[in-house]
Amino acid sequence: MKPTFFRWIRLLERARAGKPRDMFFTRRFLFSCLLLTAVQAAGQDTALSKSSDRGVPRDVLTEAQWTDVEKSVDRGLEFLSRAQKPDGCFNGDLTAEPGITGLCVMAFLSRGHLPGEGVYGETLSRSVEYLLSSQQKDGLIARDRHKFHAAYSHGIGALVLAELYGMAKLEDEARHRIAIERAIDFCGHRYSQPKASADDEGGWRYLQRHAVSDSDLSVTSWNLMFLRSAKNSGFEIDPALVEDALVYMQGLYDRDRRTFRYENHTDDPEFIHSRGMAAAGVLSLSLAGKHNTDMAQGAAAYILRRPYDQYTRPIAGEQYPCYGAFYCSQAMYQMGGKYWREFFPTLSATIINAQQDDGSWTLRSGLELHCGVSYMTALSVLALTPSYQMLPIFQR
Repeated sequence: MKPTFFRWIRLLERARAGKPRDMFFTRRFLFSCLLLTAVQAAGQDTALSKSSDRGVPRDVLTEAQWTDVEKSVDRGLEFLSRAQKPDGCFNGDLTAEPGITGLCVMAFLSRGHLPGEGVYGETLSRSVEYLLSSQQKDGLIARDRHKFHAAYSHGIGALVLAELYGMAKLEDEARHRIAIERAIDFCGHRYSQPKASADDEGGWRYLQRHAVSDSDLSVTSWNLMFLRSAKNSGFEIDPALVEDALVYMQGLYDRDRRTFRYENHTDDPEFIHSRGMAAAGVLSLSLAGKHNTDMAQGAAAYILRRPYDQYTRPIAGEQYPCYGAFYCSQAMYQMGGKYWREFFPTLSATIINAQQDDGSWTLRSGLELHCGVSYMTALSVLALTPSYQMLPIFQR
């Protein structure tokens, strides 16, 4: 279920055709695939690999516990494959926006499944087609210009397309490239412009003004991930887009609480200092190479003090535990060392114990119920799979 040699040959063919960005992606992708192959040949798991002294050793779990993680992930993906609609989408209860479909695709990719190959090849191909067909003329990836949902759909959907770039069939390559370039252009407008407050400059928010903030960490984080993924794949990105977003994000750091705020202009206790936003800040810093900053370490410690010891309902101070679990797991894996060692065992056991008999996850209460079972299941799978290192954006 790993990327196959067929994919490597396809990428090499593109490099020979003289496409510079494909040559860049080929080198990066081939290196990752060859590294995975070498590790597996030695009878080890990808979680054993270290890129620095922030190691992520396999012994955070026993072999039996790793087997439980694998079985849980596979059951979750089996559920998602049954939940897919004929057009390739995975709808929530409120909307058919492609953001939820993007999260489901990411869940499959995180286990090594690819469009057009293997048991879920057709499933993923239908979903990728759904994402591509969701793009509007101005580059927005959304079926409907919903003032809230569309902003998330764009960031998530664009990230998925950028992660898959180079894996499409040669005859579809131009369509994928154009879709990503148009999505980059849309991001460049920094939707929710103009900003009413100077401290919101550099960030993204909804398509229409909401409350008193014109940027927030949640939407900004998805755009940062997309732009970094596209840059890694060789697309031209205005450096100011990323640099200004990082400045905005670091301005959200609350030095008294040592964590990140959701936004600058509200103190709503149900949203402002959640584990998910602490992790979004840590992950954004980590992807920018700022693992060792006081901000990253402070927010990671904030997460450790609030372990995932139950997974059926929101806790005080947050309303999106599945969303938070995804972000926290990715962020703590990036931090490595004691952060990963102390965080993941409790998280993985809690999530596995909360899985339903049909392979899905669903909360008993909270706002995420309105997003649907596929949404909650995809995020739960993604929270269990950081050590597989299959999504290029999260590779250490």
